[in-house]
Amino acid sequence: MAVGPEDSVVRAGWGARFAWDKEIWMVVAGGVLGGLFATIGLAALLGPANGFGGDSLGYLGIISILGLMPCGGGLVWALIHPRRGFPAIAVGMLLGLGIFFAFAGEGVDDAWKAPLDRPSTTRALGSWTAGDLVVRVRPDQVVAYRSATGAVVWHWTLPGEDSVCAMSRGVGAGTAGQGSVGLIGHSPHDKPCTAVTALDLSDGREGWTTAVDAPARDGDAATPDVVTVAGGQAVLQEKDGWRAVRLADGAAVWRGTTDAGCAPLHVAGGAADVVTVAQCGAAAPVLRSLAAEDGREQARIALPVVGGLKNLAVVSVDPLAVWVDAQGERGTHAVLSFDRSGRPRASIPVSGSEYDLDVMLGGLHAFDEFDARPLFGGVVVGDLFVVPGERPGDVTIGSGRNPVRSATGRLVAYSLADGGQRWTAGLDDQVSGLVVDGTSVWAMTRNRITRVDAATGRRNAELDVNGTSSLYPVDLSVSGPKQFTVVAEDGTRDEPPVRGMK
Repeated sequence: MAVGPEDSVVRAGWGARFAWDKEIWMVVAGGVLGGLFATIGLAALLGPANGFGGDSLGYLGIISILGLMPCGGGLVWALIHPRRGFPAIAVGMLLGLGIFFAFAGEGVDDAWKAPLDRPSTTRALGSWTAGDLVVRVRPDQVVAYRSATGAVVWHWTLPGEDSVCAMSRGVGAGTAGQGSVGLIGHSPHDKPCTAVTALDLSDGREGWTTAVDAPARDGDAATPDVVTVAGGQAVLQEKDGWRAVRLADGAAVWRGTTDAGCAPLHVAGGAADVVTVAQCGAAAPVLRSLAAEDGREQARIALPVVGGLKNLAVVSVDPLAVWVDAQGERGTHAVLSFDRSGRPRASIPVSGSEYDLDVMLGGLHAFDEFDARPLFGGVVVGDLFVVPGERPGDVTIGSGRNPVRSATGRLVAYSLADGGQRWTAGLDDQVSGLVVDGTSVWAMTRNRITRVDAATGRRNAELDVNGTSSLYPVDLSVSGPKQFTVVAEDGTRDEPPVRGMK
């Protein structure tokens, strides 16, 4: 059949329209897909500096690269045809942002880092938080940093050749015009810890210094929980008992002695109470609860220990809970709770059929970390004991040239009223830092900070750590909404001595 001239014109028209539609399709598709993948890639690249984090960022970055490989030319084509290309790119960018926000997690970055410690042999002995300051204690000096910026506010150097041999676990209020006050015990090398100084933590000024009749000291070692703040008093442990002085000016308030044949072992303070523990040879250790104001005995408890103590820590003064670790293999190895009259309430085994409890952060090597103020792994919120629980196989490291580490972790809550387990909250790794924040607990692992509601165990916030990973136990504190400060014991190599995250 012959083709007329009008058929050729029609076919030519359809061919031109098809070519025109194809060009439009390439511009629109290239703009949408190119804008989508480019936006995902830029968002994944810039996300860590803007409050996002997690493994999802890496996956989104890979997706953007793989997507741009075939779609990059289409994006260029859209850019050189701005009339239709720019609206298409805008649509792709909106879709890319939607995908990013749907899959990216929240994160925190290192906002500031203190310079690495020198000399390289020094280690932190403990730290405090006081208002907007974080205070790190080394054997030779005490340094305060502004938690928002990392600026050094003050530093205090110990007198002569003294080194820190003790520090209070908590801080207290000074006189009018003073900020928080912390207690530092210090003495020369190989000499008893015979001096305690009150430091005003707002500016680092020395307050009073008092002599202490302390037992012998080995080298430059520090001893935990031998000085404490209790209400308005500073309570100091000596050879034959405990002496309370006014925190404001160091004036004597009261003195308490041990029973015959006993030696002071431990002292802890709360808002209105002091808890002392004395070792009594082969007899049971004696725990006493005293009124901070006048030293009046409120309760006396013979701890269920035969054959001596290996470790002990008062993890809470009110409610009263104490970790007892006996020398004997079949002795008491539990967290014990008592009411205000001294009657037993609960016994929580630290090595049970399901979990081993990391009562001191760092486990078996707890007292090798932050010697003057070891970190508690178990914390008390209300009438619950919240603690990292570990199982065999929680951490595995593969074999081969490039071994892969895989880990899991968890927090477990027990009732101090009856010892029953209340909840378990899964974490991505072992806990390296733990802090109470109101009715919640923040748990830090190598790569994440998770907030857990203490009443229910529900995870209500998970923040990926985009900056420095903490490989060892750290002192974690909350300095603002999703803002934290982290104090490391060893600040000479892998981790700065102090850093802020937000």
